[in-house]
Amino acid sequence: MLIRSSHPLYHQLKELLTEKIESGEWAPGHRLPSEAELSTEFGVSRITVRQAMQLLENSGLVDRKRGLGTFVGRPKVAYDLLAIFHSGLDIQRAGGTPNVLLHRLNIVKAPPYVASRLQLGADQEVYELHRTILADQEPLLLFKSWLPADLFPGLLSRGLENRSIPSVLGDYHISVTSQHKEVEVTILDLEEAKLLGTSAGSPGLLVTYLSYMNGLKPFEYRRMLVRGDRCKYYVDLDSPEPLV
Repeated sequence: MLIRSSHPLYHQLKELLTEKIESGEWAPGHRLPSEAELSTEFGVSRITVRQAMQLLENSGLVDRKRGLGTFVGRPKVAYDLLAIFHSGLDIQRAGGTPNVLLHRLNIVKAPPYVASRLQLGADQEVYELHRTILADQEPLLLFKSWLPADLFPGLLSRGLENRSIPSVLGDYHISVTSQHKEVEVTILDLEEAKLLGTSAGSPGLLVTYLSYMNGLKPFEYRRMLVRGDRCKYYVDLDSPEPLV
């Protein structure tokens, strides 16, 4: 029976079930009781149970499989926030196998928001590159990159299906001198959700960065979308921040 407190019953139930998952009492893959069973056990309506389960699903703690039931999800992949783009290394540390899937690589007229960041003229062309990073065949991150076409002649023939952008930079004698990064919360649209293997409207983390070469000339604008239900970030600080 839940406590009739100022907190909504669905929130109380969600917190109770979260504790069972995060404490390890319910391990990954464990099948949760049905809505009817939870309703009886905790003395709440099935609507309350459904609301709590939706919150658990949104946070990535459970997977709801039609006709089979609801199961505890796999642990989220943890990334170092101070090395936010070392995604392959973090997947390996978590015991997974990283893979890269190339979705798009072509030359297009730079969209206005890309041209402004790369300091390009209105009619200049860019390479547009879309890739996902997978952990054990599950898509976790979606990268969208744009590079000025005049800086990278012949890029289409450089085998980006099997190479990272940093490895290609050496072919053009370009080195990164500085970067500007921004992080914000976002909602995945239909195309993004499809590439990431989740549902449109799911939460995500959007990380954008602009990389500069010698002379402070921008050469790559990138948008990284992270599945909010499958990833989390951590920071280890030698000098802890003061508590507020």
